Amino acid sequence: MTYSLPSSLGKDLAMVLAYALVVGTCFSAICVVAFSVLDGPHRHRALYILRRQAFRPLWWIGSFAAFGEALSDPRMVASLGQHLAHTAATFANVMAALSTGVFILRFRRPIAHLIRNQPLSRRLTRRALSDTIEIIGTFWYLPALVLVGISLFATFVSAGDTSTALRQSLLCTVLLVLCMVINGLVRRHALKPQRGHKRHALYSERLKSFFYTLAHLAVWLAFIELGLRVWGMSLIRFTEGDGHEVSVKLFSLGGTLIFAWLIWILSDTAVHHALTRSRKGLANARAQTMMPLIRNVLFVAIFIIATIVALANMGMNVTPLLAGAGVIGLAIGFGAQSLVADLITGLFIIIEDSLAIDDYVDVGGHLGTVEGLTIRTVRLRDIDGIVHTIPFSEIKSIKNYSREFGYAIFRVAIPYNMEIDDAIKLMRDVGQKMRTDPLQRRNIWSPLEIQGVESFESGSAILRARFKTAPIKQWEVSRAFNLSLKRHLDEAGLDLATPRMSIQVITAGGGAEKE
Repeated sequence: MTYSLPSSLGKDLAMVLAYALVVGTCFSAICVVAFSVLDGPHRHRALYILRRQAFRPLWWIGSFAAFGEALSDPRMVASLGQHLAHTAATFANVMAALSTGVFILRFRRPIAHLIRNQPLSRRLTRRALSDTIEIIGTFWYLPALVLVGISLFATFVSAGDTSTALRQSLLCTVLLVLCMVINGLVRRHALKPQRGHKRHALYSERLKSFFYTLAHLAVWLAFIELGLRVWGMSLIRFTEGDGHEVSVKLFSLGGTLIFAWLIWILSDTAVHHALTRSRKGLANARAQTMMPLIRNVLFVAIFIIATIVALANMGMNVTPLLAGAGVIGLAIGFGAQSLVADLITGLFIIIEDSLAIDDYVDVGGHLGTVEGLTIRTVRLRDIDGIVHTIPFSEIKSIKNYSREFGYAIFRVAIPYNMEIDDAIKLMRDVGQKMRTDPLQRRNIWSPLEIQGVESFESGSAILRARFKTAPIKQWEVSRAFNLSLKRHLDEAGLDLATPRMSIQVITAGGGAEKE
């Protein structure tokens, strides 16, 4: 029919528009049918979303693509003119690419659901293929978006030669998919549990992570090199030609960073292994206390050395930098003597293990639980919830209530109408009952030790006794003992001794009476 009608610009535009509409309809219908072919268990919801919502976006994609292709036809170029036809075709191709990108982002999850869901028999018998398909389903939209971006770039720079640009874009997309599959397989191999000696397990785990990261980096570098070769460029040729000097500096910088990273991993692992090698409870406390400080010092030292080496490899003269750093360090040393005193005192306190995280301590009148340590301060929280921050240089003595054991000490005033021996027997009975109490027996490490009459106050004998207890449990044991003793006295009809006063009255006849 096209050739039977007289040639005119209106007829050509009408035929192009009709062609675009028909192609868009056919393209969207074919895509929906292709989605339906993938129907299976656990895929119905994804297919429902695609059938209901994907037809119109696919129609726009097909229509714009067909419109751009039709405008590139030589007859349309002759009718519209080269510049107008090229501009309209470029606009249509750009709209098709943008519509494709929007479609990918909007429907990435349903399509990933279609790709990933496989029959159970395939997942059990062909694990390698299943893992590969899982990786492709998870990251399918990334190469698709890259292809869209490359096609946009090619549309603007190809000056109308879109076929070559499209072939190059497709090849780059294939390389990207291959790179992602290889990285997925490397990641899958890295997640496999490896058997080894427990002593070196931490070293093996961190070194394995380090080398697998280098493997991922190598795969991406290979992809970049191959992708550039597709477009007629190459990193290797650049390093061998005009960019030789720049590439040498960049390689030396990268090598310095990788070597510093390896040194950091080895030193951090060695510190962790050394601090967690002793008894479990003590090791955890020491690790929580010293690990942040030592790691910070190591990190700063490695960072400074790596920075200086990297600057030297880049061609910078670091001698003035080192001299300036020395002068600044000397000035800081003289101007911040209290800071230096805090650092040195704190270092020795931590090395000697005088206090640790979660210890209950008394440092110069500040009583509380150690919540944190920095390189110059210790942070305590007292029983009222108030946080105290004390510089190490102000700590003259440390009373640590959390080490090894404690003593719950009792001072009991004996009632006047009670014999000392009866009071001792009553206290022993209370102590024995507490040792069989399921809530307290773990905290009490010894029988009740009666230490005798300590003193006399207001005419009453003060009987002293004590329990050996678990660390920090002495106050809890004391409160429980006092409560139990008070209940026993109440049951016996006795009361604790109260202050007693004697008054002597002298009468007029010279006699004396006591009240």
